[in-house]
Amino acid sequence: MVATELKESINNFIPNEYNNTMNENTNNKIDVLYNDSCPVCRREIEIYKSRSNGINFKDSSLMEDKYNRRMHAYKDGVEYIGAEAFLVVWEKTNGFKWLTYFLKNKFFIFIMNLIYEPISFYLYRMHLRRKNKEN
Repeated sequence: MVATELKESINNFIPNEYNNTMNENTNNKIDVLYNDSCPVCRREIEIYKSRSNGINFKDSSLMEDKYNRRMHAYKDGVEYIGAEAFLVVWEKTNGFKWLTYFLKNKFFIFIMNLIYEPISFYLYRMHLRRKNKEN
C-alpha cells in the first residue's frame, strides 16, 4: 500500500509524457530527459550514451519548455535538475565517474550551476529560435 502511494506521489510531479515509462524502469535505472533538437546537447548525450550503462536517454524537445531549458534526470523516483542531473549521469558513465568524487558536494554543485545556468539559458534561447523558424 505504501509503495502504491509513493508511486502516485512521484507521478504527480513527473510530466504526463513521462509517466507511462516510469513503471518500466525500476532496478536503479536512470532516465534522462534532454533536448535532442539542440546540436550541442545531442553531441554531449551521444558521448554519454556510448560510455554508459543503465541510463535511458529520452528526447524532451516536444515536451514542456521547462524540460528543454535544463537536463533532467530521474533516479529512484527522485528528480535531479541541472548540475545534479549531470552528476547522476556521470556516476554511470565511464571516463566521467571520477568527477563525481570531487564535485558531488553542495559547494561544487553551486559552482557548477553558476557555470551551467548561463550556458543552458543561451542554448534554450537557440532552441526557441529554431522552434519559431519552424512555425
